[in-house]
Amino acid sequence: MSQPRVIPGYYFDAEKGKYFKITTTHSAPPSQAKYTLQNVRKEQKKAAAEKVARKQQEKRDRETVVRPHTRKNWGLQLAGLDREIGGRRKTYYTHGIWPSACVAGIEKMKTVVEQPVHGVIRFFDRDPHTKTIYAVHGDNAIRRRRRNPPNGMPFGSSFAESLNEYSFEDWDMLARLTSSISSLTYLPSSGALAATTYGSDRAPTVYLSDPDVDGPYVNQQFTPKNCSTIWGAAAPPFSSSPDSVPQSGTESLAVAAASSMMLFERSPAGDWNSSTALQSGSDMLALDWLSPTTVVLGERSGKILLYDTRSKGHSHILTNPFPITKLKRADDPTRLVCAGLQDGLFVYDIRSRDTFSRHAQGHYNDKFFNDQYPGTGNRQKRKKMKFTVAHNWSQPILSFPYDNADDHYLDMAVQPDLGLIAAAQDINSSAAIKIYNMWTGKLLREIPQPSIDKVSIRCLRFMEDSNGDPELWSSWGGSIIKMSLG
Repeated sequence: MSQPRVIPGYYFDAEKGKYFKITTTHSAPPSQAKYTLQNVRKEQKKAAAEKVARKQQEKRDRETVVRPHTRKNWGLQLAGLDREIGGRRKTYYTHGIWPSACVAGIEKMKTVVEQPVHGVIRFFDRDPHTKTIYAVHGDNAIRRRRRNPPNGMPFGSSFAESLNEYSFEDWDMLARLTSSISSLTYLPSSGALAATTYGSDRAPTVYLSDPDVDGPYVNQQFTPKNCSTIWGAAAPPFSSSPDSVPQSGTESLAVAAASSMMLFERSPAGDWNSSTALQSGSDMLALDWLSPTTVVLGERSGKILLYDTRSKGHSHILTNPFPITKLKRADDPTRLVCAGLQDGLFVYDIRSRDTFSRHAQGHYNDKFFNDQYPGTGNRQKRKKMKFTVAHNWSQPILSFPYDNADDHYLDMAVQPDLGLIAAAQDINSSAAIKIYNMWTGKLLREIPQPSIDKVSIRCLRFMEDSNGDPELWSSWGGSIIKMSLG
């Protein structure tokens, strides 16, 4: 229905469907008393409030998933209720001993791919079906290598598994981009490959291709407007949990483009369309998907934002004390792992948003500030810092021993089924990689730095071998190495 035309001096009564002249209170006859200036203003104010309430209700309806009251769905609701009240807590064995046992059986490093002659490998990803590796050689070249044991020997044989099965094929050149690559992501649901660049004298770009279908140098490239750099990209989870909203047929990719987030969606025809979903006042350095419809973003300012792809709304939920470099979903959509500068590695719960206070028993207490700012300086000035700087910091539920003073490129990986967090450390640290218990915060294993060729580890990923057993893959001194978990 079209809106009625606004006529100065007249009021349209929607109930009666016609206009009435607005009169003053003292001159209005009894039949026109409803349309005095005072009463008309009250009606207009009431109509504006109803319009706002209607829009809020429409937004809640879009964000709410209504399930039928079947036995199966009631079971999901009861499971969520048990989780909230602690009725089904995991045992001490699951939380404390199981992650330690998995890491205790870790094997020695095995080289997956030697450092190629084309330059060091900075980023990599793998097709989980064909086991093809996609890697960034040097700064801006993307190459592909297939797995192929000699003489068609099956992968399950003991002899083939003892060999480096990636050493029998040459590298295939896929693309050479115009500046240094900042991320490389393979989307297994559609077989697409996504890469982003930092930009320099050339503008940053988003590279999207189907390497198995289109072949080398066939791709779509996007150059965002008014964008100085692209920090990274993330794809939705490949498989969702049974109680989450099912994924649509549209492939999505979230990109952290300077101080904005862009969403790329793939049409059924195979081409990609882009849109700017969110603008902010600070650079977005990290992002990940908590669910198929929710993106979490980390800013240089320390703010952590949530974005809902259904309602297209966002909110500031948490505040990290230092710039955020990596964000990963933990074992539940309400918990996330946050890595940042100044040795900050935390687990946050978006349902627990407590901030700093004098009597808080969380991470930011007097002991933290005494360790962070030691010495016998002006304690009055230090006390002032507590309440002027830290009053907005969110309290993490867990903190980890982490070495990263100022490196924006160190990577982090999470294995939620085993309760493990693997984080790359600063090259000046004695450890190259540290592995933690995600449920208790305990440091489980330290992988020492190599004696030579110390290079920042920009890529860490938990993979599965041919038998489905977990492995930790890492870029290591220009090559790719793996460690099998017990």
